[in-house]
Amino acid sequence: MASLQTCGPFPNHKVIRNRWVLNQKMDGCKRARLVAKGYSQAEGVDYLEIFSPIICYESICLMFALVALENWYITVLDIKMAFLYGKLNEEIYMKQPKGFTAQGQGSKVMCLHCALYGLKQAALQWWKELKAFMKSMGFHQASSDARVFIYKQHDG
Repeated sequence: MASLQTCGPFPNHKVIRNRWVLNQKMDGCKRARLVAKGYSQAEGVDYLEIFSPIICYESICLMFALVALENWYITVLDIKMAFLYGKLNEEIYMKQPKGFTAQGQGSKVMCLHCALYGLKQAALQWWKELKAFMKSMGFHQASSDARVFIYKQHDG
């Protein structure tokens, strides 16, 4: 996910800081998540575009109505750690996380290859990965709402 690069003058790039977000689940398990401080990213330098794939309320109502009328099968899924699967197109440099600094290499930074929570372009990169996967599985996007994927069998 990340490789160490010597910290130096990166043209037009800032080194992004990060922080640990610590949670305790209801069952007592503790979880630590590394989050990038994306608010320090500059548009046009660290990212070119952002996108948030939120489905329209009308599309959900229409899908449920069609499923009920036509006796279709519908599947909805939630992917854990979804934003961590998007591959970055830009060069993003991040400081080493607190507590995980390599011994004697404190002046180095990480070059991120995959998105992290908090990056401005994380949602867009995840969306691109999901769209490519769905198309490879034979789904196509609905013309009325590009966030809805449809799989049509050959027999109708």
